[in-house]
Amino acid sequence: MKKLRKWAGYLFPLLVVLLLVGLILSRVYQPEPDLEPEVTVSAFEAIEFEGKTVRVCDRVESADYLPDINGQPTFLNLGRAYPEQLFTAVIWGEDRGRWNFPPEEYYLTREICVTGRIGMHEGTPQIRVRSPDQIEFQ
Repeated sequence: MKKLRKWAGYLFPLLVVLLLVGLILSRVYQPEPDLEPEVTVSAFEAIEFEGKTVRVCDRVESADYLPDINGQPTFLNLGRAYPEQLFTAVIWGEDRGRWNFPPEEYYLTREICVTGRIGMHEGTPQIRVRSPDQIEFQ
């Protein structure tokens, strides 16, 4: 019985520490979103699919790289040109190095499909593009 109490004195704090570490890691680690699209939609229809993983296909009507803005975003505006765009694909500066070409020049006026989870920014649906694999030509 004394041996059991001795081990219990060590095991209980160890279990508490393991549970705390697990809780912290569950808050820190966020897996990449599932990029298997549920449906293919146009830029006009994208607003109806907030929170869903979809494939948005349309023409890039305007594109801008803003290196002087926080995050150094590249915006690919589909359906209509900025500021009346129907949908935006956003490439943040930290991900831009994955392209071997300037995305704002390469995709401009081209028909593309962007795959990812749709979020909203100031009323406009958008997908964060982390890799060139998320963009394909239509």
